Parts: sequence; structure tokens; C-alpha cells
Amino acid sequence: MLGPIRPLSLALADACFVHWPVSPARVRATVPDWTEPDTVAGSAWVSAIALTIDRFDAFGVPLRENVETVALRTYVTTPDGQRAIHFLSADVNDRVAADAARTLFRVPTSHAHVDRRTRGDRTEVDARRRDGSGANLAVAFEPAGNPATTAPDTLASFLVDRERYVATGPLGTRLVGSVGHPPWTVQPADATVTDRTLLDAVGLDAPDEQSLVHYSPGLEMTLDAPRPL
Repeated sequence: MLGPIRPLSLALADACFVHWPVSPARVRATVPDWTEPDTVAGSAWVSAIALTIDRFDAFGVPLRENVETVALRTYVTTPDGQRAIHFLSADVNDRVAADAARTLFRVPTSHAHVDRRTRGDRTEVDARRRDGSGANLAVAFEPAGNPATTAPDTLASFLVDRERYVATGPLGTRLVGSVGHPPWTVQPADATVTDRTLLDAVGLDAPDEQSLVHYSPGLEMTLDAPRPL
């Protein structure tokens, strides 16, 4: 018997996570008012993720390959105490993928210029909005250290492994979607962020704190469309 077909299946590769600690008050202004910022030791977090979507399938039908994306997200809890991701934005270099994310999953997605270049072991990603806003994110990164599966109850797991995401539907409907994937395999990385104006565009000033960086070779992920809470 065939298993259920997920609305969206992704093969993710070459992912760089850049995380900044921020005050919960700054995050609260950017998330749905029915959620609360999720914190560790009193600090909320915002993350930028630059990655390649090697394969993008919808309802079992292959749609796109080699889609470059940069996503901004933060971390929240729902009224029933579930931990979740809230996507602040996603910039992708493919219009079909952008439309699918916006329509099916209520993620605020922009069709953007996202350029990826490799120079030896170092990768450079530059995401630039097409709308003339000047909102960009540029990061250069290189894996370092030993890869390992994220362990439960660690900061890495808090920032990387989440089983659900939240969104807001028409008339303010509270929406929660599920995320399916094995634990991420991550390792430290050396990274330099030279432009963070995408954070300004979502209502967060670029944090002054030093960032925490993770690199992952990627994994297979499925997403369900969000449903009313």
C-alpha cells in the first residue's frame, strides 16, 4: 500500500544556518499575536538559512530542481505549548517555487536574485530582492569541525530541529503546519555576513551580537499545508 503523499517534498543541500540572539521583545513584534517567542536562557533567536533545494516536488509531482533560497525565521510557542518556527521571509530564485510557498504554506516569499558561488571550500551566497527595496543578505561560509547529529535538549537542536511551523490565514486564522525530517546532521562553520538588510525588511534591526553558525550537507524534508489550530 502506498503511503500518504505529502503536499511538498524537498531535498535540501549545502545549508548554512546563521543564528543571532535577540531580545524577546524585538521578536514579539514580528510574530503572530497568538504566539509567544520561544527562548533559551531568556534569549529569543532569529536565523538566516542559505541552502539549495536540489529537488522540489508537490503532491508527488516533480516541479523544480536546483532552487536557491535564503529564509529568515524565528522561534515561537503556540497557545498549547508546542514549539514551532515562524518564517519571517523566504527569498528564492524561482518564481514557481515562490508562488507555491506563498499559496500553499502561507510563507511570505519573494522571487529574488539568489546567487551562489563556490571558491575552493568556501561558498558565497548573495540574495537580493527584485523589488528595489535594497533588502539583501550576503554570507560566505566554509564547513569546519566534525559533523554530528543534533542531540536533544541542546541549543543546536532548539535552533535547527522543529516539527511544526505557524502562519496566519485569512481573517487572522491561526494556522499550524507539520514538518517531517530526520535529525539534522550539523557541524561548525566559519562564516562572514557582509549584508544583513533582509533583517531590516522584516522589522528586525541587524543584531549586534556575534552570530552562531551551523553547516549541514542537507536532508530530505516534507511539509504539510498549515491547518487551523
